[in-house]
Amino acid sequence: MLYGYWTDVNVDQTYWTWIRAGSFVLPVNLLLDHLSLFMCLVITGVGGLIVTYAVGYMEHESDASYARFFCYMDVFVFSMLLLVLAGNFVFLIVGWALVGLSSYLLIGFYYWRPAAVVAARKAFVMNVIGDVGMILGTFVVFLQSHATTYGNFGWVPRSDSGYLELAAFLFLVGAVAKSAQLPLHTWLPDAMEGPTPVSALIHAATMVTAGVYLVGRLHPIYDVAAVAHHTVAIVGAVTALFAATIAIVQVDIKRVLAYSTMSQIGYMFLAVGMGAYAAGFFHLLSHAFFKALLFMSAGNVIHAMDDEQDMRRYGGLWGQLRWTSPSFLIGSLALVGVFPLVGFFSKEFVLGAVFSKPDDPVSIWVWVVGFVTAVLTGFYTGRMWWVAFWGRPSETRPVEQPHEAPGVMLIPVLILALLSTAGGLVQTSALGFGTTLVEDYLKPVVGALAWPPSPIELIVTIATFAFGVLAFLGAYLMYVPRSERRAAFLDGVAEVAMAQPRPWSEQFPRLQALLEHKYYFDELYDFVFIRPLNWIASWGDRRIDRTVIDGSLTGVAALIEDGGAGLGALENGYFRSYVLVFVGGAIVAGLIVLWRAFT
Repeated sequence: MLYGYWTDVNVDQTYWTWIRAGSFVLPVNLLLDHLSLFMCLVITGVGGLIVTYAVGYMEHESDASYARFFCYMDVFVFSMLLLVLAGNFVFLIVGWALVGLSSYLLIGFYYWRPAAVVAARKAFVMNVIGDVGMILGTFVVFLQSHATTYGNFGWVPRSDSGYLELAAFLFLVGAVAKSAQLPLHTWLPDAMEGPTPVSALIHAATMVTAGVYLVGRLHPIYDVAAVAHHTVAIVGAVTALFAATIAIVQVDIKRVLAYSTMSQIGYMFLAVGMGAYAAGFFHLLSHAFFKALLFMSAGNVIHAMDDEQDMRRYGGLWGQLRWTSPSFLIGSLALVGVFPLVGFFSKEFVLGAVFSKPDDPVSIWVWVVGFVTAVLTGFYTGRMWWVAFWGRPSETRPVEQPHEAPGVMLIPVLILALLSTAGGLVQTSALGFGTTLVEDYLKPVVGALAWPPSPIELIVTIATFAFGVLAFLGAYLMYVPRSERRAAFLDGVAEVAMAQPRPWSEQFPRLQALLEHKYYFDELYDFVFIRPLNWIASWGDRRIDRTVIDGSLTGVAALIEDGGAGLGALENGYFRSYVLVFVGGAIVAGLIVLWRAFT
């Protein structure tokens, strides 16, 4: 009975009618189907572990800040649940906006830090741009179909049409902003100003996955709007490569993970943009496991290092943090896609599904980008691991003997380490055989893959895995000094055979500067939008506000003041002055009467 309930869910429950105007009806309804239940399990499962972890991480806060933090976290989880359970576009937008508000509150939690305030404001503005896209897309759908509820999407025509393309592109604006894809991505790295549990919740279980959910939920629209659908895949592929290259040069351990999230969300966009919805959502589940694990393990390290986040000042943590170090290694290897961890099965499912799609000129190109991104992922993840955990402790390390995190922080980390290790067993089809539980479960909503796996898919999978692992080991050769290498690591010959390579940043200084400045996107936005708007505001202040508005108000006030002063001169308290005024007025009135009488 219970198994049948969980595997056969399709409930569209209307609780009351919110708006009724003529034939227009807007119900308050929630939709529980396989997709929304899948998302609810990710949000509440991984989110619950993160909230439990936060109990220990935030214990040093004051009582007021502690209560405020968990209030914001609860609003965040509620907002995300409303987003995925909404049965119509209006409440989807409500949940969408509340998620943006919650992220603003949590990113700016340390409101006394200017950087946190700026980061929160930046995230809010970027997400409002996405909200506008969502609202306009909903208007387009309503004007053409007069539908606000999803229903069974029976109002979607079977052939492409201009209004569907327009609506799909507008919804894509919302998805791109919420999931930090190009070009509305700049808010996500700055979101690291919030507490580490916030970073874990935003990156792993809630906010950035909303865009993937949106495309999956609206897949009947995207399946028809072919141009917008391919655009989803292209945006995801470009973002995946873009973010992976930037992660190579980051020194803040949380920022490395932030750009990694952008890259991995790009994989999900790539999958759903090519119609491999089950692959995209399986990678969403997989990413929730290992990225929450990585952020929470990084939080343990930061906690032990007196809030130091520059991983160049770590070193030698392996063996000193006996639980966090192997947990971080499991998360790192899952991110690289090492067999048999969960990241291997989900990433190869994505790339294999895209590679095998026939008769699509876009598929081979996005697969090539995905393959290159997988190699870069192995390299920047290896760099992060070897620099932070291997070798000798840094001479500038703030703590000589770091302490392990308390049990309330370790238990969620260990649970996620277990899920990252064994979670891939629910969908092993990347090997060409085995279980397909995620695909089968989501099939009633998003359908199954419409094309069979390619015979060479297994070879491609092995190649991707091998290059990713080699890149991880290559980072060892590049970032671990020769004097600190252990010969036994590579069969006893590494110490003799390897010479210390010249750092690539010294060989390509311009490329290093380009990546450190994140391709100058912030500078570009500052030049194109912020500076012109500041100039317009300054000009308006000088020419309009001060001259016209303030000037008119000041002139009227001066006129009234001068008039009052003139009238005040008549009210001097002398009787003769009043009689003179009275006589003068009488003479003037008499002259007027005489003039009218004789004319």
